[in-house]
Amino acid sequence: MSDTTHQPVTTSAPPSHGAGLTGKAGTVIAATGEAITEAVRYGIVIAQLTAAGLKLALLSDRVTSTYEYVEKCAHSVDQLADQAEALAVDRDTVGEHRDAATLMRSVLAEAEAMAADLADLSTSFQAAADAHEADYGSVAEAANAMPVEMADRSFYSNR
Repeated sequence: MSDTTHQPVTTSAPPSHGAGLTGKAGTVIAATGEAITEAVRYGIVIAQLTAAGLKLALLSDRVTSTYEYVEKCAHSVDQLADQAEALAVDRDTVGEHRDAATLMRSVLAEAEAMAADLADLSTSFQAAADAHEADYGSVAEAANAMPVEMADRSFYSNR
């Protein structure tokens, strides 16, 4: 993939490695710093994708537990309506309770769909992290293990 099509995850520029040093030592330190920055950026992408997937999975669980709670509330309100009806409470009050329970149940399908969508997104983020690691993991390892200086990043961007 071209380096020009994807922006880095982080927005802050890395510090200037080897600033103020002259000659070959400064060049080696600068190149090493760039290689470390690239390895860190790769690791950050994997970590962020994995974290996003985990957060979405947790959010899906929260939505699921919330709609289970709403479903229990709707059942309780139905029971209150039955009890009020048995006690000959006016029809409007009983009707309002039944309407409230119906309204609670009406949002359950949307909440279930939202929880399912979040779970799917979570799976997609984890799949993206796995695919990124599969595509670039060996490249990152090979680049880090190179016994020579890494070429300037722009050299690789057109490959």
